[in-house]
Amino acid sequence: MKTISILLLLIASCLPPMRQESNVASQKQENSSAPTSRMVEPQLAPVAGDRSEPLFPEAIHERTEKANLPPLKSKNLSGDDIEFRMWVVFGEEPLEGFVVSRIGGRWGGTFLESINLTTRPPYRRELSPKNGWEKLWSQLVDAGLLTLPDSSQLKDAVEVIDGTSYVVEVRQGSVYRTYAYVNPYYQKWREAKQMLKMANILYKEFGIER
Repeated sequence: MKTISILLLLIASCLPPMRQESNVASQKQENSSAPTSRMVEPQLAPVAGDRSEPLFPEAIHERTEKANLPPLKSKNLSGDDIEFRMWVVFGEEPLEGFVVSRIGGRWGGTFLESINLTTRPPYRRELSPKNGWEKLWSQLVDAGLLTLPDSSQLKDAVEVIDGTSYVVEVRQGSVYRTYAYVNPYYQKWREAKQMLKMANILYKEFGIER
């Protein structure tokens, strides 16, 4: 028995140390199978004080009719589709607007020019943003496109005669929102600055002079 024990000790001393690669490999496998983070699609939801119809409804209806567009509020969109329209109203002058949509995963945009003595048919331009659609969408969402409240919900508005107003319509699937900011340049609200930021993003990305 003593001789066998000595032999076993000699054999064990000659064997190479056990490697730990199997544990490392299993850890790597576990890490590789861990779920990766994915960008969550922002969802449109009603906000307290939302308007039921856009501000300046007659002017917007007239311009969309001339552009052969259906009212956004009644437009049929699937759950993954989204469209927004931003109307820019210059006092008593005819309005102009942006129409941007993602239908079936495909982006598209149109600028509807103000119809006046200085513009010519077809009074519209197809759009392509300088830095890509996804970057544009991300910037607008960060600025509050889906979440800004209507300005009627904010206090201490500065009254200004004429000036420039902005009307936003957004539809995502079956959800529709519209809100407006009258003369945001003169207002002190943070939300007014966000509204102006969104407008500036659109004009800059699409290379349209104001």
